[in-house]
Amino acid sequence: MTNTKYDSIDIENIDFDLENPRIIKELRSISEGERAESAGPLLLLSHSDEPGPAREELEKSIIANEGIVNPIDIVPIKESANRYKVIDGNTRLALYKKLKRINPDDTKWHFIKSCIYPDDNEQQLHDIRLLAHFMPVKQWSLYAKGQYIDHLCKTKDFNEIALKLGGKTSTIKNLQKAYNFFREYYEVLFKNKDNTAGADESKFSHFIEAGKGSVEVALESHFGNLEEGKKNFAKWVDEGRFRMAIHVRKIPAVFNNEDARTAFIDGDVNDIESAAELLPSSNNPKVHLEEASIEELSAQLSRMLNSITRQEMRLMVDNKMPSTVDSLMLLFLDLEKIIDEIEER
Repeated sequence: MTNTKYDSIDIENIDFDLENPRIIKELRSISEGERAESAGPLLLLSHSDEPGPAREELEKSIIANEGIVNPIDIVPIKESANRYKVIDGNTRLALYKKLKRINPDDTKWHFIKSCIYPDDNEQQLHDIRLLAHFMPVKQWSLYAKGQYIDHLCKTKDFNEIALKLGGKTSTIKNLQKAYNFFREYYEVLFKNKDNTAGADESKFSHFIEAGKGSVEVALESHFGNLEEGKKNFAKWVDEGRFRMAIHVRKIPAVFNNEDARTAFIDGDVNDIESAAELLPSSNNPKVHLEEASIEELSAQLSRMLNSITRQEMRLMVDNKMPSTVDSLMLLFLDLEKIIDEIEER
């Protein structure tokens, strides 16, 4: 878009977008005269089921960086002199307003970096929203993030980097740890191979999972030292013995059972999932659904999901099993919240 300009604008001269799709449903349940005042608090609710950082992480990052890095997008309001409306960046503006209320004498929260578009043409507003939310800036790969974090850690400590990223200390540690694991044990497997593509970076998430407590302990315990465990794990990844990164989490359970562990390590089964099927079943067919443990419910659900037929999958894709898809989506959101909290501790 042409004719844009950048400036720091007084936040008291910027209005929220009351047609913001993120909060429009809630705003429409509020009387029209109260919507402008209600927009800020609604935006500060944590939308943890949405992509990108949670509101709490964004707030911590803004405070640590003493402001935003990427300007918000605004347009002049035709009917009002020196007033603007947000096109993209409503949550960042809401955080500035909150921080100004908390620290009224701190002038850095009085003005916000803004990209100003020339007018509020309705089509232009829609185009900007589409680009911002459906075609966001491309994220780095996990490998690239790990490599960069490792580079930064040579001159900065974890806590300093974590503050800039909204307090994600464990995420940073996991990325750096996985990067060194990947580079030292997996990439070396490809040095003498006739494979110009080199190591498969899409497998990086396998090494994040393998660096977590219980998996790492299982590898070290079985092989006697962690280095040997890492060598074997990298070889298994190269052999395709984990269909998905999450299946790496099955290692502790498999290694705790002699038959399953031997079958996996000796190559009697093709992958960790097949080895896990050799574990004694904890299912009790007489247990009622309400009385079943999380482990029993998880095991049964896993079996059912793995037995979904192509026809059933096609029906779900074609929206002919909407209640099933809705149930799975709700389950996914609940699981994601729990797992994120566990991994952040």
